[in-house]
Amino acid sequence: MIRAASLAAGLAFGLALPLVAQEMGGVTLNAPLPGTLPDPVGSEVQGPFAYTLWQFEDGTAMSATADAQTGAVYYAEIWNDAGGARPAPVPGMVFGETTQAELVARFGSEGIVFEDRGRAAAAGDMAAFFHSYEIEGGTAVVSFVTIMPLAEASPETAGAALLDSVILGHGPYLDLIWGANRGRIEGYAPIADPFTGD
Repeated sequence: MIRAASLAAGLAFGLALPLVAQEMGGVTLNAPLPGTLPDPVGSEVQGPFAYTLWQFEDGTAMSATADAQTGAVYYAEIWNDAGGARPAPVPGMVFGETTQAELVARFGSEGIVFEDRGRAAAAGDMAAFFHSYEIEGGTAVVSFVTIMPLAEASPETAGAALLDSVILGHGPYLDLIWGANRGRIEGYAPIADPFTGD
């Protein structure tokens, strides 16, 4: 109960912050889910949040988290559900092929670090690496998750990890779920909208 109240209070504060309408996969931050999306394979409401899940014929899947009352989307994630190589929602990136080293080179740094999310984690027998970047002009943050077998993972090999997921989130919501203390890596700067292909 206390956690739900804290999240609701945090979101009320976060919604007061300016938010540029940022879009990924047909979902726009701070807007309700559009009726043009296919029927979801699942949805549920937990406390102040509504969760929706889709699986697509191209082998990707997407989830969205929204305010259960207003429908405003705070978080969307698209991942490589079927494995193999397939286009990611960011132009020039390919799930299963784009490496961590390539995305770091593209965006000029390793990004920011959320206190509770960290830079890496074990997910079963896979190592997952997280690189997050604020998008210029608003509160949106894009995060890239790359993976490799845990047995092969080390600081020396992490650059070969392959893109598996792209996350678009409202910064204040990510502060709530991932921890608000962001460490900025040397050379970091917010990036231009990566979804436009400009």
